[in-house]
Amino acid sequence: MKQRLRVLHLHRGGLWRAIALSVGLALALTGCVSDDSPSENPLRLSGQVQSRSVGVGNYKVELYASFSGDPAAWVLLGEATTSGDGSFAIDYALSDAQANQQPILFVEASSGAAMLASAIGTDNGAVGAPVIVNDRTTVATGNAFAQFISASGIAGDAIGMRNAAQMATNLANPVSGAVGTALSSSPNGDATSTLATFNSLANVVAACVAAQDRCAQLFAAATPPGGVPPVNVLQALSNIVKYPAYPGYPDSAADPIFRLAQAAPAPYPGLAARPTNWLLFLKVTGGFYSEQNPSNLLNGVGNIAFDAQGYAWANDNYEPQYSGQPTCAGLSLLRFSPSAQIVPGSPYFGGGLSGAGFGITLDPSGNIWTGNFGFEDPPCIGTPLEAPHNSVSAFRPDGSAISPATGFTQGKISWPQGTSSDQAGNIWLANCGNDSVTKIPDGDPTRAVNIPLGVLAAGALPNLKPFGTVVDLDGNVWVTTNKGNTVVVLAPDGSIIKTLGNTGGDPARPLLSHPIGNAADSKGNVWVANSDWLDAPCPDRSNVGPAKNPSITLFQRGSHDPYPGSPFTGGGITVPWGISVDGNDTVWVFNFGPDGVGVTPTTALTGISRFCGTDTSKCPPGMKVGDPISPPTGYLSNSLERITGGQIDRSGNVWMMNNWKQNPNPDLNPGSNSIVIMIGAAAPLNTPVIGPPVALVPVVPRKVLAAQLR
Repeated sequence: MKQRLRVLHLHRGGLWRAIALSVGLALALTGCVSDDSPSENPLRLSGQVQSRSVGVGNYKVELYASFSGDPAAWVLLGEATTSGDGSFAIDYALSDAQANQQPILFVEASSGAAMLASAIGTDNGAVGAPVIVNDRTTVATGNAFAQFISASGIAGDAIGMRNAAQMATNLANPVSGAVGTALSSSPNGDATSTLATFNSLANVVAACVAAQDRCAQLFAAATPPGGVPPVNVLQALSNIVKYPAYPGYPDSAADPIFRLAQAAPAPYPGLAARPTNWLLFLKVTGGFYSEQNPSNLLNGVGNIAFDAQGYAWANDNYEPQYSGQPTCAGLSLLRFSPSAQIVPGSPYFGGGLSGAGFGITLDPSGNIWTGNFGFEDPPCIGTPLEAPHNSVSAFRPDGSAISPATGFTQGKISWPQGTSSDQAGNIWLANCGNDSVTKIPDGDPTRAVNIPLGVLAAGALPNLKPFGTVVDLDGNVWVTTNKGNTVVVLAPDGSIIKTLGNTGGDPARPLLSHPIGNAADSKGNVWVANSDWLDAPCPDRSNVGPAKNPSITLFQRGSHDPYPGSPFTGGGITVPWGISVDGNDTVWVFNFGPDGVGVTPTTALTGISRFCGTDTSKCPPGMKVGDPISPPTGYLSNSLERITGGQIDRSGNVWMMNNWKQNPNPDLNPGSNSIVIMIGAAAPLNTPVIGPPVALVPVVPRKVLAAQLR
């Protein structure tokens, strides 16, 4: 069964809906199992193995399955050998119990060191059409499942694996073997370098198929620093995702992957020059468009959070509008599927949503909370559309509003930014506008309390500007003050434990300089992003810094002291805003552009920075805490603009908010209309992240025959 990716456009007063059905899910709709099914269901997978669009004969084809009921199982369902034109057919059978576990099918075709592979998500283990296994499906599988691939097979968290199968269809169609619709179409396609990067990696696979000695070159290039070589092409591709940059940049001769991508035959139109990294950056606007207009879904997305199934919830700073036209406060809450399709019924409205900012969180009950900063362009002020700046909105997991039309305003909320739930379900908001924090005990606004962080005279402008919030292992809340250059640590009862500042530090290397985002690691230590630039507009922004000394600072859980060597720099860090810690405790820093916003336009690209965390065993050999893993440029992509928030999902994808344009007019619709996803780049996290991140423990695949499970 084939289903076309289709977009339904309803002109706004209300909703703009984009409904996208991935091919992997379309396959899943064939042949559901009824209650009176036999105990075993005879099935067949047929198709063709190709490289460079030509069938390859005498390849051994193995069909494996991963079952959600046993994420460690790497089950061999059957095998065959391709005929001269690359065609194959494998008969297999699944018990009712296996069919009900939404198995993911993996096809591996190998000849000597060469391998081609494909992943197919199913509902019941049945595939309703012949499949093509080729260079493209191999790259798609290697990237989407990068964090789940080992020498033994592919296994991991059931939800993360299922979501990875959906994400893979964005890169390559498992039926036709063609480039996936999302990657080949606007806002991707020829508009960014991602498709060319994907094609270059497909050329690397094709080079291996064409000559076994090139497979050996690939395995050598994809050997982790200080690690063991990969055993097959799929593991090599996953290693390239985990270690995406090579020493010696920008010397192309130092990058063996680029040399392989250029080797003849190179059938796919790839990169003309060596990239700073081999990551795939997929751009998402909610539809197949790039240009801004009032029918868009996104405008200035501030931050994102994931629920237990890996669905993404995001907030809009501004209402969608034409570029260069004034725009008022965003009024919507967005929900995306794990494969970045807008969920039917989303966006959601009401609940007091009004120009939400950096703050969004899920509580332990799965409700979504977002702080209403009240972003708007100056022409909106003094009109009926002027935004309030005094509330938080709450929504149920189905998208229905809990909060009233005004939002929850109790607790003296003022220009709220960071919004976090703690492990007990208390909601904490950083009030940028009145130098305080609001605590909503158990999510009950009638019990909300305001906690002053400093003395603020009536009517005075804020001196501290609280911004980021994060909860540590002890339930303490760490709050950055963007103007005050401090971090305030609050006990669960709201009392101030300690205020951390720059006293006694090196003035040339301040520990805190215009700090914004913060994030805890798994041990409860807290990382802080020092923008050295932002003066949050709540309401004034007269103290914008030079953006000359950007850095990140690590504070230790028990003592609250800065970690020796703090602050840390390098790795392409420019204007750090958001910050996130992955399942390996490595630190990802999201830069708000290549430099501060100024009157002189910039042509430089925005990069993502990555640092070694407190678990140095998960870093390249020889690295210390705070050492940059990313190259001096950062991980660059022309998909990226000015990024604020970013988070890591259950499959290891890093979702980043293109919040502002690269060269915006700050007063006329500065917002950008996209989210960018680095596919498979980070160690996965259990979601939702409430308090410190919890890694999804890697699963070692256990190879078995399907017959052994029946």
